[in-house]
Amino acid sequence: MGGFQRLIGIADEPTDDDDLRLRKRVGVVAAYVLILLSLQLPVLSGGLTLGWVVAVTLPAVNAANLLVLVRTKRFERYIAVLATSVLVAAISVEIALGGLNGSSAAIVFGYLAPVIALLGLGPRRATVWFVGFIGILVVAIALDPVLSSRMELQPYPRRLAFYAANLLVPLGVTFALLRYTDIRRRAAEARSEEVLTNAIPASIAARLKRGESRIAETYPETTVLFADLAGFTPWARETDPDEVVAFLDDLFSRFDALAAEHGVEKIKTIGDAYMAVAGAPEPSADHASAAMELARVMLAAVADARGRSSVPLGLRVGLASGPVVGGVIGERRALFDLWGDTVNTASRMQSAGLPDRIQVARSTRELLANRYAFDEREPIEVKGLGPMTTYLLRAEP
Repeated sequence: MGGFQRLIGIADEPTDDDDLRLRKRVGVVAAYVLILLSLQLPVLSGGLTLGWVVAVTLPAVNAANLLVLVRTKRFERYIAVLATSVLVAAISVEIALGGLNGSSAAIVFGYLAPVIALLGLGPRRATVWFVGFIGILVVAIALDPVLSSRMELQPYPRRLAFYAANLLVPLGVTFALLRYTDIRRRAAEARSEEVLTNAIPASIAARLKRGESRIAETYPETTVLFADLAGFTPWARETDPDEVVAFLDDLFSRFDALAAEHGVEKIKTIGDAYMAVAGAPEPSADHASAAMELARVMLAAVADARGRSSVPLGLRVGLASGPVVGGVIGERRALFDLWGDTVNTASRMQSAGLPDRIQVARSTRELLANRYAFDEREPIEVKGLGPMTTYLLRAEP
């Protein structure tokens, strides 16, 4: 499969998006198909000279066109040459074999030109090639009375075989290219949807795909979680960048899995900080417990990573409960984010916390007091909210 992908991806460039890469690969596949079909013409034509001429000329033109594409990466020029070669070959066979009846409707092969242009260049730019096909069809009809009267028809069995080939092959190639395009496009859409739902909550992504351009909601009952790696900056300064990135990727991927397992929505990462929320965008009656359980397993995950790799890092976690405003901002890199006093408080719970401890605001403690034990701390200053009493989840003996 790897060799096949390299064969059809000879025009790919690193900057290509999924759509352009698909169109390039369809165009390249079309050339390979035409080369293979042309090589069979001597057999199909019963050894006629014309069959040999087309069998040599058309593959040579398309092979040269592929080589130029590899060197120049000029895909639009490549499609233009490919579509033109199809039109020229179709009308040439039509004329050489004595018109529509004599050639057994070889003109139908010309229909591949607008199909190739449609899949390679898009519907708007393919129109001119469809007009070109109509043009050679009109020419073939106009010349048919003259050509059919001057040339002797091929034997009936051969003409019947030509009719079958001239109808089945172009239509079969059209179906195969359309099917390949649809399969690849669906796969690309699935990848794009996976990326979107990894960056944005699934319910929000669904609303964006339905066409909503501005999404803003108030979520009255949530618990926001902030976590930050204590000691990360000096460790990262003295550590190889590849090791730093690998560690963060492994740890945050584990956090993502734990968040999903506990029904908590990851919002974003900022450097070595991790933000998540329970109760938004999907409501949850047990949002505080879900966030607390996530915080506890996150501490365990960091302790495990520290034990395995001797990384001198701890984790500060802060929680706060209450209403938040959530919405999607940006167009090129859309992001679902949260705002409000609850977010600010949770962030402050984390920054004023202790390594490997979970610090919560009074709002969260009141929701969890019957399930967890807390130790009260001195009030801390929260920007915009003044001094607030905080609580540390009591460490298990």
